[in-house]
Amino acid sequence: MKKIILLLTLIFNVLILHAQRLYIDGKVSDSEKKPIENVTIYLLKQKDSSIVNYTSTNKEGRFSLKIDEVEEPSILKIDAEKFSYSKAFEKIEKSLSLGDIELGKKEVINIDEVKITVSPIKIKNDTIEFNASAIKVRPDSKIEELLKQIPGVEVSNDGKITANGKEVDQIMVNGKPFFDKDGKIALQNLPADIIKNIQFTTTKTKEEELSGKPPKSQNTTINFNIDEKKNKGLLSRITVGYGSDKRYEGSGLVSYFKGDTKISLLASSNNINSKSISADEVFDNMGRGRGSGSQNSSSGIQRSSTLGLNYNDKLGNDADLDNLSLKYTNSEMETRSKVSRSTLLPDYTLKTDSESNGDSESKEYSFSSSARIRLDSLTNIYISPSFSRSENFSFNRSASTTLRDGKLLNESRSSTQTTGESNTFTPNIFFSKNLRKKGRSISASINSSISESKNDNINQSQNTFYKESGITTDDRDQLQRTRGQNSNYTFSAGYTEPISDSAAVSVGLQYNSKLSDDVREFRDFDPATGQYSQYNTRLSNSMDQRINQISPEMSFFLYKKKFNTWSTVNFDISDMKVNSVFNGQQYDLQKNFVLPRYSVNFQYVFDNRKRLTLSNSSNFNIPDAEKLIPYRDESDPLTTYTGNPDLKNTWTTNSNISFNSFNILQNFSYYINAGFVYINNDITRYSQYDSAGKQIVTYNNISGNKNFNFSTGLTKTFKWKDQKFSINPRFSMAYTYNNGFINGQLFKSNSYNFNPGLNLSYEIKDKLTIKPSYKLGYSFSNYTNYNMNNVNTANHSLKLELTNYLFQSRLVFGNDLEYNTNSNIAPGFKKDFYFWNTSLGYSFYKKQFTAKIKVYDVLNQNQSIRRTITDSYFEDREDLILKRYIMFSLSMKLNKFAGKKKK
Repeated sequence: MKKIILLLTLIFNVLILHAQRLYIDGKVSDSEKKPIENVTIYLLKQKDSSIVNYTSTNKEGRFSLKIDEVEEPSILKIDAEKFSYSKAFEKIEKSLSLGDIELGKKEVINIDEVKITVSPIKIKNDTIEFNASAIKVRPDSKIEELLKQIPGVEVSNDGKITANGKEVDQIMVNGKPFFDKDGKIALQNLPADIIKNIQFTTTKTKEEELSGKPPKSQNTTINFNIDEKKNKGLLSRITVGYGSDKRYEGSGLVSYFKGDTKISLLASSNNINSKSISADEVFDNMGRGRGSGSQNSSSGIQRSSTLGLNYNDKLGNDADLDNLSLKYTNSEMETRSKVSRSTLLPDYTLKTDSESNGDSESKEYSFSSSARIRLDSLTNIYISPSFSRSENFSFNRSASTTLRDGKLLNESRSSTQTTGESNTFTPNIFFSKNLRKKGRSISASINSSISESKNDNINQSQNTFYKESGITTDDRDQLQRTRGQNSNYTFSAGYTEPISDSAAVSVGLQYNSKLSDDVREFRDFDPATGQYSQYNTRLSNSMDQRINQISPEMSFFLYKKKFNTWSTVNFDISDMKVNSVFNGQQYDLQKNFVLPRYSVNFQYVFDNRKRLTLSNSSNFNIPDAEKLIPYRDESDPLTTYTGNPDLKNTWTTNSNISFNSFNILQNFSYYINAGFVYINNDITRYSQYDSAGKQIVTYNNISGNKNFNFSTGLTKTFKWKDQKFSINPRFSMAYTYNNGFINGQLFKSNSYNFNPGLNLSYEIKDKLTIKPSYKLGYSFSNYTNYNMNNVNTANHSLKLELTNYLFQSRLVFGNDLEYNTNSNIAPGFKKDFYFWNTSLGYSFYKKQFTAKIKVYDVLNQNQSIRRTITDSYFEDREDLILKRYIMFSLSMKLNKFAGKKKK
């Protein structure tokens, strides 16, 4: 491990030292000698108009454009709204100072057949805008290809997008979501040639957007604006496929655009575990490495169908319909698992082996919408109601045995059948008014969530306990009915007052009311009547609770060019009342709390691509009512729970530091993150086991639990001609210290997790892509006051993605190969396997049709096996997973766009 850290440090130092740069500086003014702020300055290569680097002027009109030596002809451009400036260079071998630059009126220029009519890039405050026509991509490309060609944008092997080193968490089309804010459907379906420009800006909350407050987020939002000349059109994409083992897939997306109006309809159905309409260019909905034994792999085999509608529009001059979405999903899941768990106790270890299998079906209906209404130029109302309904049915069988030193303690067999439904309604309203003084504003919001659920669960189980005094049994045949109603109402109001052009204070008040009513009813099967008619008082219970909370708040904001800081202090004044009945006995609980919380954030901006962020926050958490009430819950035959009314509130403090740097000239970025969490009066399980292995659980407070995490990584890209090579080493680690109680005794555990990895990528544009990657997951835990001193495991994952583009990209050949190995897996679990997907696709008829043959899991070795290590047990688990199939698919796309009619 030390060698890996030394290697990463060496790479950092070499690349940082290599990033020494020249500069071009100057001062920009208008014809009246007045400095101009936020003017875009960029340097272009003359041969292809590609951007070398860009920057903008400050309040004094000054700029400093950092560059490397340029050995070929280039053009410096300065663009304002009505003025421009250009200067040609044969070579740039040293730093240049241009002094005072007076801008002249804009005009079309020609320099050696390079015609520049529109600025390829514009910078205004925190928004960077790229002209799509200046980005060279294939005529049939999707908008995802536009992103990959923009300086500073990186798309990782796992699909994560970063811009100038910051994570992209929202992708919009014409300023509005295209189905989902993650933008996957838009990226993989919208054609690049309809886009006019791409805007990059810091992600804002709705409150920050409407009130004009500076954003607190560290992430980026990308917005694609459709060209007005193609403001009316239709795009469609349909894929159908069928294969071995009756595997199938079908998906379709149809979108209609006209000005501000956008209507999209999607439909999909498959039994290959795909949950999205968005399609991979090579493997369609099959995806790359889907379910391939990683920690995030999905277990089971799912058949799902989805139907959705998305509508955006402008409703008059003062109202925008940001989003109206209707969605229906039906899914069926088959699951099967095998688990081996070792529970660590002070004097011995309990070994529990279990197997289960089941089938489930669910239906989900959802509606969501959001609209913005402008009452006047300073006042906005934002409304976002949503409703969802789900219906589910499941059947599951399981069997387990628990042993101590090879001696059988208990065994259990059960079957459960569950039928349920739930409904949730969330009407939210936000009001914002900017007052006459710049920065002064008032706001108010109402956020509500109203939900109800009903479940009927038939449980049949046979449980046998082998005690020293003899064998006892606990056989059950019961109907469990649960009913729950939950309402959460929050009202908040705030006032912001600027105290300077860069500082402001804000005061606010929030009222929150949580109401819940839960009933759990058990009825035993009566052989005489053949029905579940015998009411079981011992297991049945009900709980009615209400928590009212008032939270005054004060915040301070300071935003400077080089640094900004914001801090918030709250006092949560809470009143909790609980009325409950367990085993026919009444339990009442009333508690009052006055608990402070705070957060402090500081950010220093070295330049627009390098920043340091520090944060610290602290808060109290109230124990759940179920953990406070001293009832005895014996609904689980293997575990009995009881509450502790003397529990104290948990105090948690969280500190983080992060540093991000991006060098557009060197195509080099790196980040360093570290975090620390400390918990006082942590609520932990106080467990004891009887001689038959049955667990009795209550709760207790303990202090001193803590966690430290660290992560770092860099990306370096080399470009020449049509080729690109990227290297992305990364490393993360976490240390966790836990102390608690097991079998009535105090224990301590120290856990370490190390995760080094390396991603490489080599591309020859439109011909070849090679993406090898390696990841190591190593976990090690030390235990005190256990019969076992330590447990460790290591997982190695080696992947290779290979894509070939032939005959002008008409023929695409893709391969995705992965090798996984796990150490220290329990006997009966396979330690390693190979996973390989392959695909061959051919496009014809003007590339409107694509025929593909795909093979999933060519070697038929795919599996989902993983080891989990906690502070009191370690567990090996194997799940049912999708295996080999061969599929033929046919895709069709049809796009038609029309421009504005000439007057």
